[in-house]
Amino acid sequence: MTVSKTANSRWRAFVKSGRTVVATKTFDLKRDAELWEAAQKRALDLGEFVDPRAGRQLLGTALDRWHTQREGTVASKTFNTEKYALAHMKPLRGRPLGAVRSADLESLYGVLLRTQARSTVMRFRNIVSAFFSWAVDEALIAKNPALVSRVPKGTGQDTKREIWPFTLQELRKAHADMSALTSKTNADILLVLGLTGIRWGELSALRVRDVQQLPYPAFRVSRSKPDGQPVRTTTKGGGARTVPLADEVWEIVQPLLDGRKPDEPLFASTSGTNRSGRNWTRDSHYGKVSAGRRVHDLRHTAATLWLQNGVDLKTAQTWLGHSTAKLTADTYAHFMGSDADSAAVQRMNAVLAGYAGGTRDKLSTGASH
Repeated sequence: MTVSKTANSRWRAFVKSGRTVVATKTFDLKRDAELWEAAQKRALDLGEFVDPRAGRQLLGTALDRWHTQREGTVASKTFNTEKYALAHMKPLRGRPLGAVRSADLESLYGVLLRTQARSTVMRFRNIVSAFFSWAVDEALIAKNPALVSRVPKGTGQDTKREIWPFTLQELRKAHADMSALTSKTNADILLVLGLTGIRWGELSALRVRDVQQLPYPAFRVSRSKPDGQPVRTTTKGGGARTVPLADEVWEIVQPLLDGRKPDEPLFASTSGTNRSGRNWTRDSHYGKVSAGRRVHDLRHTAATLWLQNGVDLKTAQTWLGHSTAKLTADTYAHFMGSDADSAAVQRMNAVLAGYAGGTRDKLSTGASH
């Protein structure tokens, strides 16, 4: 018998795997004990059994273990984002892992929505869900409570850093200033980033064989090398893309191909390895020539130069590796302008000039009397 009466007239159920008791629980009613025991046996037979004692581990302990295991397996930016997100789990860290319910998570979502945009809270939910999925795989809990949790509608807004592209004149000045401060190689990297729109990690991962020469010079961008991480065989956008090179960029790139092996890094460090973004920023004195712009603003520089000079939206989307043209338009709409804008400004200038002229004439006439 696996359900027996205790000395205080309660009922204790035992779950056995072979001859070993793997779980036990006490109930007031015999029927409840029998139902629980049957459910545990079924889970055991299906390979879904979770030792009830496993869920007693504190949420904070499990979170720390999961996040530590993530280091080195995800991009450094992703790892840091997860670290920031998991800090919001502090109110629940002292609870047993198995005691966390979807309602507890939804309460956290509500607090975050007071200051964060709903899209940010949705990303937080996804990170939390990834953790609980891991906990299920580790047999710490039976179900992922985040899967059934819902993020309510909210009105919070993200604090986003505004993009700040260089103008072409500013880009050329920064290139000239950097050339004076450091090597031509460092300065040319700034120009390549500012005219191709590739991300730093993508530039670092480029190999000699990733340069296309026919039917036109271009980069074949299919990999990324975040600082401190191994080369990833995918880009942030998830797919490979071809980025054509303007003549000015090709003049920089072409000499880098001579006598080089196909798998050598195209923009190699002095030791021949993939170049580090932190090292380049320091060695190139980027902070002295950028006027406060991020390195990522060089990507925005390329995009705005394209869109302001007749490159259509769909083509710019493809070169940038954006998932949709809407994403490109939403990001750069206020830099694009249109023929209608130019025509409207010309009409307003004509009206204002005419009005100013009329006013001056009237004032001159009045002054002569």
